[in-house]
Amino acid sequence: MGLFGGVKSFLVEKFWLPIVDESVYYNPFNTALYSMLFAVAAAYIGFPALKKLDVDLDRQFFTGIAPFVFLAGALRSLKDIEAVNTILLETPFIYLLMFGVVVASIFAAKKLAPRMGRDENKLLLGIGSILLLLILPFYSISNLTGLAMILGVTITWVAALYTVLKIFVPRLLTPEFYIPVATHYMDASVTSVALLFPGTAEKHVLAQFFIDLLGPIIGMFLMKTLVIVPAVYYIRREAEGEKKLYYLFLIAVLLGIYPVRSDITRRLN
Repeated sequence: MGLFGGVKSFLVEKFWLPIVDESVYYNPFNTALYSMLFAVAAAYIGFPALKKLDVDLDRQFFTGIAPFVFLAGALRSLKDIEAVNTILLETPFIYLLMFGVVVASIFAAKKLAPRMGRDENKLLLGIGSILLLLILPFYSISNLTGLAMILGVTITWVAALYTVLKIFVPRLLTPEFYIPVATHYMDASVTSVALLFPGTAEKHVLAQFFIDLLGPIIGMFLMKTLVIVPAVYYIRREAEGEKKLYYLFLIAVLLGIYPVRSDITRRLN
């Protein structure tokens, strides 16, 4: 085969097939590469781009951008429900697509705000909400049993998390800590329940390792606890100002909320 043929075969198998073939999931190689690219893009592209657009990373901005978080998950899932079939909705292209949509929406909101006499973050909220409403008609709730199970699991961990924090570390009962952690526990709730039904599978390497080891519910929640809780704690302690809010936001929405309705599970053909 030769060196060139071997490298080409490796790249196709580990990086291209997981994108174009629904039956091929993530592997350690593309997971490591995507994680590295995400970290580099977040630090050296995302944050500078927001500052270039003169965005104040405050509560009003994060409220305004919230619909785009759910829009990303809804767009990604259009491929899973076979409403559309395009490579642009696969990782990593979905991140590039959403980055372009968000930047364009922020730019439009800033241009329209002075002319309309409206707050730019409220306009951003409106733009994102309209885009999300255009996607939602493709979806419906067809599994009420699964929904009830997710609610049950969610109520359980909310009560447990609040009790543990209240008794042992009350200083962590702040939005900066429990919002990012809660979004990932919600991801764990949806994933663990979905895996109890036929036709679904976990596609991420680390999550599948814990699931194989301890089962869907214990495995998912243990993985989130071991990975996300220390990461959030470290960012809260070491980062300051807008950068702290920015990185906590990324953990909460792009790594937490986004997978809840997107590529945490995928229907097998």
